[in-house]
Amino acid sequence: MERPTVLLAVDGETDSYLDALDRAGFAAVQATVSGLPPGPFDLAVIDCDLGGDVASSVYAMLQANGHVPTLLMLGPGMELPDGLGGNIDELALKPLPPDALVYRLQALLIRSGRQLPTESGEWASAEGLSTAPIAGEGHSVSIFAPKGGVGKTTIAVNMAVALRQQTRTEVLLLDADVGVGNVTSVLDVPYRHGLADLADSSPEEWTDAAFEQCVSVHAATGVRVLTWGTDPAESERVSVDLLLAALRWGRNHHSYVIIDNHPGYDDRTMAMLAVASEIILVVTPEVGALRNSAQFLELARELGLGDNIRVVVNRANHGIRPQDMASSLGLPISATVVSNGPKAVIASNEGNPVVLKFPKEKISDDLHRVARLISSRDVVAAPATAGSASRWWTRFGTRTSQA
Repeated sequence: MERPTVLLAVDGETDSYLDALDRAGFAAVQATVSGLPPGPFDLAVIDCDLGGDVASSVYAMLQANGHVPTLLMLGPGMELPDGLGGNIDELALKPLPPDALVYRLQALLIRSGRQLPTESGEWASAEGLSTAPIAGEGHSVSIFAPKGGVGKTTIAVNMAVALRQQTRTEVLLLDADVGVGNVTSVLDVPYRHGLADLADSSPEEWTDAAFEQCVSVHAATGVRVLTWGTDPAESERVSVDLLLAALRWGRNHHSYVIIDNHPGYDDRTMAMLAVASEIILVVTPEVGALRNSAQFLELARELGLGDNIRVVVNRANHGIRPQDMASSLGLPISATVVSNGPKAVIASNEGNPVVLKFPKEKISDDLHRVARLISSRDVVAAPATAGSASRWWTRFGTRTSQA
């Protein structure tokens, strides 16, 4: 199939944007003073530095024959042009680096119910999604639970350590539970810096060296850890785009990136779910956790993410039977982890992963099985099927973030 076409209505130099979009599998065309090139367009980028009237006019012409998902670029302190406030799918503050534009458009494409292109320009298939340049080459796994207190972080930390033991490759544990994440409490690593320390920097300064300076290494295993920070007062400074840039760096320099997400549906969490290679949904055998997970799965299927999800039942030896949970969720249970409260608490209090502290316990065997869901697979999970155009971020309000 043809490459997805992106209309660029941008003020100033566009060569870097055109090159980046071409490498990512998009076909970018530019608007000119004489008008829009022939459509149709799959996506559009409109720069408000062209002027409010021009931006509004371009948008009106784009939408005349059907909705075209559009990213609007705003300069610092600039207000939205009249008439566009409730219509734009995505907002980004300038300056917007080429790589940031690519992954913003990739997320927008996913949200519109489409599959991603590969570098060859073809649409991603079950065989080809692994080469789609979402964010580098590494395999990213989002660990998620819509309800707190189900052991999500314990699963994430032990999964990262087990993956490192099983593969001996570079593994990054990304703490994206912004505001409340406690990865460094469960895994004893020396804290250096967090993403919040990069928040005041421009995107051009989010370099490999900058992210490397924020990484701590778990001495016993070699697992690398990148946290959002430690001060809840700093959490709002960690933008969606900074997290995406960190994930891109992580995938470029590690074989696996394990993402510990916030239990909720904020912009940052939804972005991490949308661009992950696959999602591990952690649920406990309780009515409340099961109900919340079923609601999340319903949303995920509407967004085209359902095929990327695996269900892991934590504390599986108590409560609702796994087969009954599978029936309620409409998904098979991929792995179960038994409860071993006292030993898990001892390990956590020492900052020592369960799989290291108690390697012969059944809970450690179970956690290694969770990791093998990833390490034993050579191909990424099947891509989402095209569905209705669901703009999931807009369910929580149109956002503007530093890009």
